[in-house]
Amino acid sequence: MTEKLVKLNTRDFGEIEIAEENIFEFPNGVFAFEDVRHFALISPLGEDVYPKWLQSADALIPCFVVFDPTIIDGNYQVALTESEKALLDIKDDTNLRYLVIAKVPENFRETTVNMKSPIVINSDLNTAAQFILPHDYTFRLPIYKAEVSIEAKVEEGTV
Repeated sequence: MTEKLVKLNTRDFGEIEIAEENIFEFPNGVFAFEDVRHFALISPLGEDVYPKWLQSADALIPCFVVFDPTIIDGNYQVALTESEKALLDIKDDTNLRYLVIAKVPENFRETTVNMKSPIVINSDLNTAAQFILPHDYTFRLPIYKAEVSIEAKVEEGTV
């Protein structure tokens, strides 16, 4: 079976072609962009490589840099309510994917991700939604560790 390709104008990559299966419908949009209902997941670095871009399929903006939260926190868990599961018509958790939105400042080493409000994708139906978790996750988790100063390395005897 041949995958259907669609052309997409993107904020960061110009016009590209992507597989139609990489376009997701968000019934409620994304927070602050509730009217934007279709997003494409773009993987310019490779399918299994992060970050990825979540690009509006209908306009150049919004476009988000996203990560798999389990790469950042191996213990990350999402517990959805029954109404959240109903919104995405989730029957079981086997084909769910999770993404968290990054805030990337000019100094990319100060990048943070919103672990509190993940995007949940039902891969069976290509539907997705963003939810606020009741867990004690943060809205701004730094993803790069601060570099250890040279003085600390000397004290440790590693220089």
